[in-house]
Amino acid sequence: MLSGIVKLVDHAQGTKLPVQKLVDRISARFVPAVGGVAALTFVGWALSGHPVSRALAHSVAVLLIACPCALGLATPTAIMVGTGQAAKRGIYIRNGEALETASKLTTIVFDKTGTITEGKPVVTDSFILPGIDETRLASLLAAAEAGSEHFLARAMADWCKPRAEALLSADEFSALPGRGVIASAGGQSIVVGNAALLAENGIDSGVLADEATRLAEQGKTPVFVAVDGHSAAIFAIADQPRPGAREAIALLHRLGLKTVMATGDVEAVARHVAREVGIDEVVARATPADKLAVIRRLQAAGQKVGMIGDGINDAPALAAADVGFAIGGGADIAVESADITLVGGDIARVAAGIDLSRKTMAIIRQNLFWALGYNVISIPVAAAGRLNPMIAAAAMAMSSVSVVTNSLRLQKD
Repeated sequence: MLSGIVKLVDHAQGTKLPVQKLVDRISARFVPAVGGVAALTFVGWALSGHPVSRALAHSVAVLLIACPCALGLATPTAIMVGTGQAAKRGIYIRNGEALETASKLTTIVFDKTGTITEGKPVVTDSFILPGIDETRLASLLAAAEAGSEHFLARAMADWCKPRAEALLSADEFSALPGRGVIASAGGQSIVVGNAALLAENGIDSGVLADEATRLAEQGKTPVFVAVDGHSAAIFAIADQPRPGAREAIALLHRLGLKTVMATGDVEAVARHVAREVGIDEVVARATPADKLAVIRRLQAAGQKVGMIGDGINDAPALAAADVGFAIGGGADIAVESADITLVGGDIARVAAGIDLSRKTMAIIRQNLFWALGYNVISIPVAAAGRLNPMIAAAAMAMSSVSVVTNSLRLQKD
């Protein structure tokens, strides 16, 4: 873990932002232009009857004062300080480009389970249809959920442990992101998930519909269970919002960002959680493809979109977003798909990261303005013979020092 963090920070500090590539193109033209100005200065002073030594001194002063050190330092010094400060706050940036793009974000899309909520759901209610043996059902459920990494599956597995007697293993297992799992164990088939998954498999869940509505209105996630093609039970799983989630969303709103939650959960539960934490827009019953479509829709509307998630079903959206934020400790594929990793799962770090990226880009703009303005003003003064080469050399060094010092101001924030 430590080695991976070091590599992330090291790579980010060594990469070039798009603005740095622009600076490189300017420098590529600036350097030969300055050489030309220095040559013209020498020729002009020599032809006007001044000693060659004086003409040479003035041309050297032009070269010294125009040395683009500050221009070259303007961006990388700010990147190094900015990414270093981010790492201190538990925000690990994979590449420098993400640092620049994060400053332009206008909308943040959240996953719910494990991102807005703690990711520690528990079964709060169970409703088993008459004629279904609880012990047998628990054994089948335990076998089906053993192969799933989803938070809801873990909650179901915890419910099964004290109730299951026979230790069964799944003969077949299929996880359907955003919907549930299908498995077979002990000679029986079992489907665990939302109502849509049961409907896709030709299973009527109408007998449990009223119970599902009641549970969802309480902000709980209903999970349907069917055995051998027939509805068997419904469970309610609740997951509390992370401590400080409401404050984190409020911070994002103060930064001028719109917030959206895209979740595979049912509408009632999703809206209940959104109301608790203050999220602007909700997209419920979202599959991984739906979450990706949300990102694409917002981008097509001209938004710069950040996505925050932690699971396998978030990976496509994380990769497609302008900046992907992964919750540390989530699925490996989510972390690998994201541009920025938030250690500890504190989503307040998203606002901190965006704020820091904005301050870093402001520092870079200040550095570039100073470096370019300094050269534009100083070159004509040197060419006019108003600068001693020694003073020009000292002034050039001071311009570099000023850029580095300005970048170090990020450490005070």
